[in-house]
Amino acid sequence: MTNKAFYVLALSLSAFGLISCVSSTRLIESWHDENYTDGSKLESVLVLGVFKDDTKRRAFEAKFVEVVNAGGKQAIAGYTLMPETDDYNDEQDIIAAVSKTNADAVLITSYKGTDQQQRYIPPSVDYAPAMTYGGYYGSYYGSAYRRVYKPGYTVTDTIVSLETRVYAVGSKKLIWAGNTKSVNSASSDKVTEELVKIVTDDMRESGLIE
Repeated sequence: MTNKAFYVLALSLSAFGLISCVSSTRLIESWHDENYTDGSKLESVLVLGVFKDDTKRRAFEAKFVEVVNAGGKQAIAGYTLMPETDDYNDEQDIIAAVSKTNADAVLITSYKGTDQQQRYIPPSVDYAPAMTYGGYYGSYYGSAYRRVYKPGYTVTDTIVSLETRVYAVGSKKLIWAGNTKSVNSASSDKVTEELVKIVTDDMRESGLIE
């Protein structure tokens, strides 16, 4: 086995990409195996996106690979090894794909659900500029500000929850796990970019990758 590892990303997202507004993905909680010492092997990524829609699956894998490669690591899209969506439902097919790449690690991200939550925005007061006429004998124009009242209102946030787990292939032990939430995601591409950064940053801080 080579000194390379491939993260396998299994992402079940039936509603991924359906939400709009400003994207914000946060790591809610994480755990790592403090006894794991083979982080130097985690150099490459095999990306598998499990979607009901094959177009979304391929688009997700392509974007994930693009982001990882831009960060100096190597990534492989799962559809290049398993073209059919049904292959992703068979554990033996996944194991066979991993073996073709000499993987040292498997990363699985799964969709945990989409929630709708209401949030109240309280009233506020802004100050808008307004021109006034004044001075000695009305000889010049000055500037002033007028108060603009904005009433309170309620907005609905759409929250997508994901769970990510990383296993060492040799021992089949869990070495990292984390949960993320994406609020009002602008696009699936944006969530993918944020997910890659969040997971790799936390694994690097935990000493699992270099």
